[in-house]
Amino acid sequence: MHLAERSAPDERPNETTRLRARLAADGVPVLDLSDSNPTRHGLTDAGVLEAVRRAVPAAASYEPDPRGPRSARVALAGRYGGVPEDYYLTASTSEAYAWLLQLLCDPGDAVAVPAPGYPLVEPLARLAGVRTVPYAVHHLHPYGWSVDTGQVAALAARPDVRAVVAVSPGNPTGAYLRAAERGSMEAACRAGGAALVLDEVFAPFRLDAAPGDTVPPSSSEPERPCTTFTLDGLSKLVCAPQLKLSWLRVAGPAGELPTVHRALETVADTYLSVSSPVALALPEILDRAEASVTATRARLAANLAVAHALLDDDGFRVRRCGGGWTVLVDVPRYLPDEQLVLTLLAEAHLAVHPGYFYDLPTPGTLALSLLPEPPAFEVGCRRLRAAVQALA
Repeated sequence: MHLAERSAPDERPNETTRLRARLAADGVPVLDLSDSNPTRHGLTDAGVLEAVRRAVPAAASYEPDPRGPRSARVALAGRYGGVPEDYYLTASTSEAYAWLLQLLCDPGDAVAVPAPGYPLVEPLARLAGVRTVPYAVHHLHPYGWSVDTGQVAALAARPDVRAVVAVSPGNPTGAYLRAAERGSMEAACRAGGAALVLDEVFAPFRLDAAPGDTVPPSSSEPERPCTTFTLDGLSKLVCAPQLKLSWLRVAGPAGELPTVHRALETVADTYLSVSSPVALALPEILDRAEASVTATRARLAANLAVAHALLDDDGFRVRRCGGGWTVLVDVPRYLPDEQLVLTLLAEAHLAVHPGYFYDLPTPGTLALSLLPEPPAFEVGCRRLRAAVQALA
C-alpha cells in the first residue's frame, strides 16, 4: 500500500524521546518543565465539565448547522463583539487552521508564519499540500520582540502567499502584536490580496506586557481593512483542551464578506465536527471564563516571579514575557543545546524544551512551561540552575 508523502509519519524518535522512554522504563521520575497540558496541573474548572453534563439532554435532537448552534454563537458575539453570523465553531484551533488552508489556498500555495513560533501551522499546511514561508520576529533585550513588518509586506505581495499568520501573544515569545505592527500587516495583506489569520488563544493571559505592547483582541472590533480570521477556543480560555471546542470569527471589508462566508460555510458544512453537548454548553462555559482566566493567570504570574528570582543573574536571563503560558530563559553556554537538554534529562531528571524546537535563532535558550504547580516549578528552576552551573 502506498501512503501519500505528505501523510507518511516520521517514525524515527529523537534522542530526547528515546532517553525519556528509558528513564520511564527504569522507573526514574522526571520533573517536566516542558508540559503545557493544563489538565495535568489542576487548572481545569470542574464547573466547566458540569456545564457540559447538563447540556447533554438538550443534545438528544440533532439539528446540524455549518456554523454551530446559534445559541453558542450568540454567546460568542456577546462576549467578543460582532453578530452571531460572524462566528464558526470548530473542534480545535488546529481544525480552524485546516479549514482556512482549504478555504484560501490551492495546492502549492503558501502561507507566511512567524519565526520563532510554535510548530503547528507547518504540519497542517503539509497535510493540505500547502507550503509555509517564515517571517522574522526579532528580540532585543530588555525591550522584547518586534515583527519584521517589511518582510511581511514583501511576502504578502507575492502571488503565491495567500495568508499571513500572526499569533498574539506569540508562543513561545510571549509577545503581543502591537497596534502599529498589526496596522502594517493589515495594510500589507490588503495591498497583496492576502488574508490575515490572528491566533489569539493566549490573549487573556497578560503578564509583563506594558500598556503600549498590547491591543484589544481583534474580534472585539468591527470592519477590518483586510479579510481577517480570528481564532480562539476553550483549550486555553478555560484550560479544557479535552472539550474540543474552538471558534473563528470572520471580519473584513464589507464587499468581500458575502463571498468569504459562502465559501467558508461550504467547508464547515463538509465537516460538521463539533460535538453538540459542548457547543450547547458554551454560553454557561463562557460565564465561567473570567474566573478560570484569573486563576490561571495567578499561577502563571507566580511562576514567572520565581523564574525571575532564580534564573535572572550570573549568566542566566529571563526574557521579557508579555503573556502566555511559556517563558524563555537564556542560560550559560557550556554545552551545545541538544547536549544540554539531554544532560539535564539524564543527570538532573529535568525535561525542558530547547529553543531550536521553536526555530529560535540564538543558542542557549530554553523554553519553560509556566503551568506547573508553584512548588514543582520552583524545584525545577533550582534544579535547572544547579545542573547548568555544575557544567562549568
